[in-house]
Amino acid sequence: MNQEKKSLFSRVYENIVNKRERILSGKVNCIPWNLPRFEESSPGIEQGKYYQITAQSKAGKTQLTDWLFVFNTIKQIVDDNLDIRLKIFYFTLELSKEEKMLACFANILYIKEGLRIAPTDLKSTHAKKVLSSEILEIISKYQKYFDKIEEIVEFVDDIRHATGIYDLVRKYAVANGTIYYRDIIIKGEITKVEDRYEPNDPEEYVMVIIDHIGLISPQKLNGSQLSLHESISLLSSDYLIKLRNRFNYIPVVVIQQAIAGENIEHKKAGALRPSVANLGDNKLIARDCNMMIGIFSPFKHEIPEYLGYDIQKFKDNIRFVEIIISRDGGAGTICPLYFDGAVNYFKELPLPSDPKIKEVYEFMKNIKK
Repeated sequence: MNQEKKSLFSRVYENIVNKRERILSGKVNCIPWNLPRFEESSPGIEQGKYYQITAQSKAGKTQLTDWLFVFNTIKQIVDDNLDIRLKIFYFTLELSKEEKMLACFANILYIKEGLRIAPTDLKSTHAKKVLSSEILEIISKYQKYFDKIEEIVEFVDDIRHATGIYDLVRKYAVANGTIYYRDIIIKGEITKVEDRYEPNDPEEYVMVIIDHIGLISPQKLNGSQLSLHESISLLSSDYLIKLRNRFNYIPVVVIQQAIAGENIEHKKAGALRPSVANLGDNKLIARDCNMMIGIFSPFKHEIPEYLGYDIQKFKDNIRFVEIIISRDGGAGTICPLYFDGAVNYFKELPLPSDPKIKEVYEFMKNIKK
């Protein structure tokens, strides 16, 4: 389709003006994290940004991803009337769709009713812990949340290779916007290439969550079988960057830290926190993201005190979230969070010097384990 061509300067300048006017008119240019101190370094989730979440095994990287990009975001839309449209493609390579929805149930029951019921108990796994009819009624009461999750989130557990992931998301982009082309000359012949994309709804945030990237299936490309390392590079450095740069979409990738990063040498050196150097499967994709967020559990490594917090009182209910990489500044920012893995819940903790931390320690004495 033909349209009067705008210069790159004009497009970027108009975008700056538009974003300024949005704020002045009470709209948002990002989805807040709902972590006040953390937002001083990073205000929230932005369109056209690529996020990576990394941690050691069983440290809570999936839970953090779900909390920041799914539960917190949808809660703001339902409860706070956040004026955005949201579409999430969630490639759940580790858990089934049903398990992801159970996690949603557990989270809503906790944040809305204060009921701490893990997914295992929701399934009446234990003969002595059969779910009560009262809990079933409460779940039904919050059906609007689960309906909104189903409306927004497309859980995909049957596509596991890079090209399939890209093709599914690109198909959505083509159906919901227009790609404009320009002519270039290659070896004396005119060839059309993609120039820019205009979505039908510029207000829509489209996320592409992959949990976790090390579980994708190696694939063939141009007749050659790719290794896992090569397949990860294809997905991240080619396809996800295209989705970000061309369509203004938001890739969110979970990455496992290498097991070697948990060994005794790292512990002696005090180098247990997630890092680019300890990324598993493919370190090179760290170059692709706008922001990498690490999540660290001192309790897992038997550390009694960390950054002023008494880990022996928190045990496994504390995590430290760190901005490892940020193209927009804020790298090195660390945010301490209360964490309850059973119900996929996080909350920013007071600083260790804040008198309110005593209330938190008192709460920890009474929490049901």
